[in-house]
Amino acid sequence: MPARTNEFQKLVKVINHSLAPSNAKITESAMLYDPESEIDREIDILIESNLLNCNIKIGVECTAVARPLDVRAIESFREKHRKVGINQIIVVSEKGFSSAAKKYAKKSHIRLLTFNSAKSENWSKKFEKLKNLSMYARNYSLRNLYVALPDDADKEFVFDNLVRIQVKGHYVAIHEFARDIFVSANVGKLAAGELKANEKGAEDPWIEVGFELKGDYIFRDKNDREVRPIQITVVMNYKSNYRDLNTRQVEYDGNELVIGSSLDEDNNNLVSIAINESENNLVASLEINPKLFPAVK
Repeated sequence: MPARTNEFQKLVKVINHSLAPSNAKITESAMLYDPESEIDREIDILIESNLLNCNIKIGVECTAVARPLDVRAIESFREKHRKVGINQIIVVSEKGFSSAAKKYAKKSHIRLLTFNSAKSENWSKKFEKLKNLSMYARNYSLRNLYVALPDDADKEFVFDNLVRIQVKGHYVAIHEFARDIFVSANVGKLAAGELKANEKGAEDPWIEVGFELKGDYIFRDKNDREVRPIQITVVMNYKSNYRDLNTRQVEYDGNELVIGSSLDEDNNNLVSIAINESENNLVASLEINPKLFPAVK
């Protein structure tokens, strides 16, 4: 991906994901061949969709310059997009457009979109609960586990990390079994507040979750002895990395949305989110930089 991709462009891409048809392909910093100049040209955001068996290409140019965009910039975008076969041009400007640029764009059927943030006191009721969104990446590691055996269990059974458990006709390692049942409990969602509070008060936070097995699973040790535990308790260490999304309400192409993003120390975009209302439901489009997750160790 070309190096000039910036936070503003990523945010506009996520917004278009939220508003574009569900079957649309959206590519950031797409390179299209210009047969006249015989070179590749970069389109900030390329939206490709199929309409009545015709392939439609929409090119989005994102500008974050300090002043309204003038007519020369619109002319330049029009010429570039014509050469690479774009059907519809959209120019998004953070600071708006000059009056001459607006007139030229209207005659040329180019859509101009101003990316204006709404004032914080003007949040609509449907979005008010989204004011202070944050997200987190969390790593878990197995700390310990305990099993409760029935009274008639084989006393010679060796419970170590070589134990295997029969699941749906095949055997899995004990640590895989513990991981899978822990994930199935959806603890991160159901106990999000408790986990966060626990981290604030402990240097080495951990969580303990018990599961009823009721003898439904066969545990086999390295000597092929078998037992059927009635309960297992999984203890997980965990560490989280919380990121504020700095959400704000905006109007984009006549649509009200909530947008947000988070940057790292080097000003690289880690998370971008756009949330809009569709059929009385809030629908989110999210883009996450993989760098967010390795940060948690």
